[in-house]
Amino acid sequence: MAALSNIEPKEVFHFFEEICNIPHGSRNLQKISDYLVSFARERGFEVWQDDALNVIIKAPATPGYEDRETVILQGHMDMVAVKESDCNINMLNDGLKVTTDGEYVWAEGTSLGGDDGIAVAYILAILDSKDIPHPPLEIIITTDEEIGMLGAAQLDLSMLSGKKMINIDNEEEGVFITSCAGGSGFNSKLPVTRVEKNGVICRVSVSGLQGGHSGEMIKYGRGNANIICNRVLSALLDEISINVISIEGGVADNAIPTDCESFVLIDKKDIEKAKEIVVKTFEGIKSEYELKDPGLVISFAEKENQTASCMDDKTTQNLVKLIGIMPDGVQAMSAAIDGLVETSLNMGIVKTTDDSVLVVQALRSSVDSAFDALDKKLETIAGLLGCEVHSAGRYPGWQYRSHSELRDHMVEVYKKLYGKEPKLEAIHAGLECGIFCYKIPGLDCISIGPDMKDIHSTKEKLSVASTARVWDYLKAVLA
Repeated sequence: MAALSNIEPKEVFHFFEEICNIPHGSRNLQKISDYLVSFARERGFEVWQDDALNVIIKAPATPGYEDRETVILQGHMDMVAVKESDCNINMLNDGLKVTTDGEYVWAEGTSLGGDDGIAVAYILAILDSKDIPHPPLEIIITTDEEIGMLGAAQLDLSMLSGKKMINIDNEEEGVFITSCAGGSGFNSKLPVTRVEKNGVICRVSVSGLQGGHSGEMIKYGRGNANIICNRVLSALLDEISINVISIEGGVADNAIPTDCESFVLIDKKDIEKAKEIVVKTFEGIKSEYELKDPGLVISFAEKENQTASCMDDKTTQNLVKLIGIMPDGVQAMSAAIDGLVETSLNMGIVKTTDDSVLVVQALRSSVDSAFDALDKKLETIAGLLGCEVHSAGRYPGWQYRSHSELRDHMVEVYKKLYGKEPKLEAIHAGLECGIFCYKIPGLDCISIGPDMKDIHSTKEKLSVASTARVWDYLKAVLA
């Protein structure tokens, strides 16, 4: 017997479990894509599968709904496939071991992939049903959303006619996402000239910061370890002679860095002065972050006196200037939505090699012109300091619509079902809706979904009751 066969809605959890039985981590999507194509063909629907394995399905309206406007239902087929160290499941070849206690569904030893398997399950259950009324439907199920929305970026939508889209990729019931930021990565590569010099190798390190997602958490003003470490280097450079050997911080452009360390060469006679400067600088910075990031630690340690290959004076100065003058954090708040960040950037990675220092930033904005201006500013700053620059992976934002027929309809249906208003939110992060709004001029869309906890982790759980409520709500919206 299937593990989820006794929980409602049975038709949804039937397809969810079928999906879980097929490996579908990002970049491992041939089987799940082929399954969706077979599902559509078996039921006589028009279906397309492209080279990126995206799947588009068209389903006619049910009787009496033929004259209604087409609605697009959209989700992605890939999941973040992670497992516990002692789990013997092969995420490339094996299905998941789903289980339930009636309240939640989870997978033993692995992530569940409720993001976004539940969207696909909802869609298949609607298409499979003989008695759910709906207008003409166009289904978009994309690939590799979790690693940069790669499938959506490649997708040809010329066969579609719909101008209203329900994206099912939110993890909080009763919250309707109405806009999101666009973004890209920006890389600055500073060339390094090295010299051999004798002195004391010292380690400057920053740790203890909270970090977090650079879209969701940037508004809280948390400390950026790369920026703070560079402030210490700048303070040292103001009063004594130093030569940077290396600086390393951060693990991803979209994560606020929690740690950074730099090795510098200092003349032995300046060591005590250097210690005083670091202590004084730490006291000042610590007071800035006393409430926002109270765990901040800055440390200074002497290593040994020796000859080392370090950056020459000009490179050291250019490095400190580059990190110091690059904008970081919130740049503008939205005028349309209170409390929403409009434009921001995050210096997520600083990495040193023998001949260069790479600075990687994540840019976000819900306004294209503001994004373009910020991108140009970074290009100008980096260019003035002799850097090679490269922008990569840009995805468009989804701008809030002051008038939305779809939003008005979905809010009204929600109020009738539950006697209260849903919460309308905009997020300072990326969603596929941004790409589709760019590709389909005039597209009106909303993002919804059931409650999930700890997505992208082995602790991930999907609420059974919330799944049922969102199922009833989605059917009511279509009816």
